[in-house]
Amino acid sequence: MLALPAFSAHAASSDDVSSLGNYAIKHWTTQDGLPQNSIRDIVQTPDGRMWFATWEGLVSYDGLDFHVQNRGSDPALPDNGIGALTLDAAGDMWFSDSRGDVGRHDSDGSWHFWPHEASAPSTIVQSMKVDRHDDVWMLYENHGLGTMSHSGRFHYLTPGHNEPLSSIYRNMAFDASDSLWLGTYSGIIIRDKDGHVRQPPASWDLPHGLSWPYHAPDGTFWIVSDSRIFSITDNKPRLAYDLRDQGRVTALLQDRHGSLWVGTEDHGLLRLSGNRVEVMPDTLDPTGGRILSLAEDTEGSIWVGTNAGLFRLQETPFSSLRRHNGLSGDFVRTVMEDHTGALWVGTDGGVSRIIKGDSPETMYLPTRSGHQPEVLSSIEDHDGTVWLGTYADGLFALAPDGTIRHLDSASGLPAGNVRALAFDGSHSLIVGTQRGLFRLMPDDKVERYAASKALSGLITAIFTKGDTLWIGTLDGVRVIRDGKVRATRFSGVDGAHTIFGFVAIGDDLWLTTDRGLYRYRQGTMTHIGRDAGLPVDSVFTLIRDNRGYLWLTSNRGLFRIALTDLEAVADGRRKALSYIQLDETNGLSSSQASGSAQPSAVLARDGTLWIATAIGLARTDTNSFDKFLVKPPPPPVALDGVALDGRDILNLRKGDVLHVPSRHNLTIRYTAPSYIAPKEILFRTTITGAGSAWTTTGRSRTLELTSLPPGAYTLTTSAAHPGQVWPRPVTLVRFVIDPKWWQRRQFWVSCAVALCIVIALSYWGIVWSYRAEANRLARVIRSRTTDLEAQTREKDALLARLEIQIDLTARQAREDALTGVYNRRAFDEAVEKMLTGANAGGPDFCLAIVDIDHFKAINDTYSHQTGDQVLRQVAHVLETHTHPADMVARIGGEEFGILLPAQTLETAIARLDGVREAFHEKTDWEISRSTGLVTFSAGLTRFEAGDTIKTLMKRADLLLYGAKNAGRDRIHNG
Repeated sequence: MLALPAFSAHAASSDDVSSLGNYAIKHWTTQDGLPQNSIRDIVQTPDGRMWFATWEGLVSYDGLDFHVQNRGSDPALPDNGIGALTLDAAGDMWFSDSRGDVGRHDSDGSWHFWPHEASAPSTIVQSMKVDRHDDVWMLYENHGLGTMSHSGRFHYLTPGHNEPLSSIYRNMAFDASDSLWLGTYSGIIIRDKDGHVRQPPASWDLPHGLSWPYHAPDGTFWIVSDSRIFSITDNKPRLAYDLRDQGRVTALLQDRHGSLWVGTEDHGLLRLSGNRVEVMPDTLDPTGGRILSLAEDTEGSIWVGTNAGLFRLQETPFSSLRRHNGLSGDFVRTVMEDHTGALWVGTDGGVSRIIKGDSPETMYLPTRSGHQPEVLSSIEDHDGTVWLGTYADGLFALAPDGTIRHLDSASGLPAGNVRALAFDGSHSLIVGTQRGLFRLMPDDKVERYAASKALSGLITAIFTKGDTLWIGTLDGVRVIRDGKVRATRFSGVDGAHTIFGFVAIGDDLWLTTDRGLYRYRQGTMTHIGRDAGLPVDSVFTLIRDNRGYLWLTSNRGLFRIALTDLEAVADGRRKALSYIQLDETNGLSSSQASGSAQPSAVLARDGTLWIATAIGLARTDTNSFDKFLVKPPPPPVALDGVALDGRDILNLRKGDVLHVPSRHNLTIRYTAPSYIAPKEILFRTTITGAGSAWTTTGRSRTLELTSLPPGAYTLTTSAAHPGQVWPRPVTLVRFVIDPKWWQRRQFWVSCAVALCIVIALSYWGIVWSYRAEANRLARVIRSRTTDLEAQTREKDALLARLEIQIDLTARQAREDALTGVYNRRAFDEAVEKMLTGANAGGPDFCLAIVDIDHFKAINDTYSHQTGDQVLRQVAHVLETHTHPADMVARIGGEEFGILLPAQTLETAIARLDGVREAFHEKTDWEISRSTGLVTFSAGLTRFEAGDTIKTLMKRADLLLYGAKNAGRDRIHNG
């Protein structure tokens, strides 16, 4: 029952207010930073912060973070249970708690507290209002009234026995005459400014029972009686709304448009506009329980305090549907309107259908895995069948009678994506897959499209025009006409590769690509990209509305462009585009629109535009969009805190000058309370005294100051939404960097005087000592001359010894300390030099790696000293029996390297065989004769073109291992 016998002349016309679908809803609970979910009261202070009364403290919010003030904070509140909030004329916020205590937070940042007076009850204060004298009135639960002046002078009005003031409800309001209207459980009572308490005239015939008043911002006075709302007009009540089917009214708010927002006991939130009562639809209803408080902020958002947390309704051109609203998934890929006006929404979790504004209904699609597929494309057949292409589950057909057909590889459809669907001139379904173009046959079999055999890659878009097929790929456009395929590719850095879609406007065909837009007109392709003012490269789709505008989707939001402007740029009659960019600041859940899916946006019959995005399905009404083009005012900047060396400075009042010791870290935090895309707000700051140039700090809300010289400074900051003109800066804090004792002026003056005295004394001392010093120097020079001659001779001898030592050191850097032959470093340098020459056309050479057989047994049987002696003997034999041009080096342990500048491998083999014979002939090894001879195994290789030291050594090493494995005491070559 929604009876409307009369309505207030002040109420907004239903034609002047936006649809409820244009309100984006945000919900916060204890999981998001609230200390408790019951929001009893809401106010906004002049600095833009929102304040909330909860049972677990006083909460402020700046659009990003919640800050809780309670008994554990500094300063501490008298009690956590906050009952009511109100603002006085100075913008100071008053609050009360569950024990009757009163507090005030001033606009300069200071806090004041007044414990409840002994004469007043220690009970919750349910409501606080400020009269025209700036006195605060407090309504104690069932215990009458109290008043407090700004200075803290308190007066309690004791209710008499059985007086109505002893059973008052939680709401009260002052009227234009400064009379106080109070709600009670038995009707309205009025306390005149002279203190007389009375009831409204009996002729008003107001209902008996729970009633309470509301004084709207435009001056309209309302009385709520259970579920009925009366307006006081011409000093008489008029029934404006009868909401008995909606339950008891618990909160009331008149917004800037004149609409009434109504909170109820258990039926959520209503909006009353003129003679229309709007119930929040299921997809938008933010509440499920009792609504305790309502407020409107300076940006026009509606704040709703409930037992289930805090909600904000922000009027934006866009609203979104997501999984929690009934969609099958949050990542929306495609959206299509069928012939009945129903929307089909494909997501990463299946497909949903929305019928004429109802809640989304998810349609179950049978798959082999049992999981719902990711839907990438959709199209409606002439008989009402809806075809859906998926990411990896083939093709689905949903008939109007509810039957579902599934086509996959068993039907001839290749595995992979189906991103595009279209009907050709013969009304056959054309399927764009990851492996080319296919056609659906009458027997539900899928065959490759006859004229497209050369198309084997991913098909991104399909468009039919008469008997011509336009095909989008990752490599330009393919046009199929008369059985022939013609390829169009766009070259250059600014040329497109990926074609996302085709849109026909009149006789022209527009292409959306990864390099902007292309217009095809009478055989000519015209490009509109960044050089024409388009702010993005990739444009996913283009939708024309009924008002002559085009809507472009991208990864950076939506762009609205007048078709006439776009045509003028394409024709060359205009150099650059004019556009409006739309993103999260306009209510989009995500700026990232769906790309490479068809269709990813649709203009419905009623003029609403639906866009698939990465976070939900976005909606806007193109017919009423222009009224949202006014940017919100720049947000006010407020000081959020100051810390010295990481410790917060408390009770810093606005206008106070902060003294900071030199060389200490000062951290200044500031904020700009705004609730329209607060993360996108930009800040810029300057510090007067350290330079006057503005420094843009971007989105940072913290300034770290670590090395400022001593002096007085003023920090000013301004904030703006992206694209706005910077407003006048606000002075946030003044501070002085106190100098150290040695940085003070008195210290430096004293130092200057002392320095002058020292200079004068030093001058006379220098003059006096100059002559004595000159005489002494003459004597010294004579005695030193003889010494210098002796020192010169000693230095010449020392220089000769140093030259010998340098030569010895150079040899040691290239010799093996144990054996006296070259070391690994010298060997590598020689090999690198030979490689450089050989690779440049010089002579070839060979390289051998020699390893002493059973050397470990020698060490283990005799000793390491004996092993060292054997190594010396081996080195001696190798040096003695190799060619003088060969180079012998110890390259590790018992391994030796031999570099042989031999032209052929045969020459090198002969030389190594001679060395091997010398080992056999030697009988005086430093070991027992019974043990046998010392032998070696070797790997010998010859330089090959392109060799490096690594490949050469590796080849020789492999040959060495071959010799070892073949029985040792041999030479392998290759």
